Amino acid sequence: MKSNFFKTYFIAIIIAFVAILFDMLTKYLLIGLLIPNVGDEAGFIDGFINFVYVQNFGASWGIFSGQTWLLIIISLLIMAGLLWFYLSKCKAGNTKVDGTTIFLSVIVGLIVGGCIGNLYDRLVFGYVRDFINLQFIDFPVFNIADCAITIGVVLFIIYFIVDFVKDYKAEKAKTAKDIRKTGQNQVDKDKNQTSTCQDLNSKENLEKKDNLENKENFDKKDEKNDDKTQ
Repeated sequence: MKSNFFKTYFIAIIIAFVAILFDMLTKYLLIGLLIPNVGDEAGFIDGFINFVYVQNFGASWGIFSGQTWLLIIISLLIMAGLLWFYLSKCKAGNTKVDGTTIFLSVIVGLIVGGCIGNLYDRLVFGYVRDFINLQFIDFPVFNIADCAITIGVVLFIIYFIVDFVKDYKAEKAKTAKDIRKTGQNQVDKDKNQTSTCQDLNSKENLEKKDNLENKENFDKKDEKNDDKTQ
């Protein structure tokens, strides 16, 4: 069983590795070779997506701008909390590795991989390198690591909904089973009480019958003694 759970850990590690590798590779190829200077642009899908090099010293929409170490600490805390939750779920007495556990492994891999990708930028450069720009909407420029985190968070919400429904159904089934068991116990108890009463009634009837027979025998004996006396 431990080997099965190690397989789920392996899935999370592979997903995280792919996310980190893809993030670093796109940053190297696009920023390093195509748009090396801040503000440089390169077309991709006209009117939909283009590439613009932006150095992000904060988080999305410029929040916590200049607070690099605060963002590093927040990233580390998020990863630590997520990994603790993941390991707790995997070791919570599960008897098998199901689709839900594998789904959670993918989620953890995406979020952790994305966090490490941006964490690397903050530690090495002091800012995050962003380059994906959506031209059809007013949205901050982002990178592959941001995509991995966003997809992971959306899937995490779906996971919580599915897990909640699953636990609710299991609890409801357990309650119904307990009610049926309690009802069956009451029926068995009533049957036992009825059987006991029947046994007592049978015993009383037998005693009455024996007493009646003894009385009849005694009366007959008295009649014989009276006849002899006469």
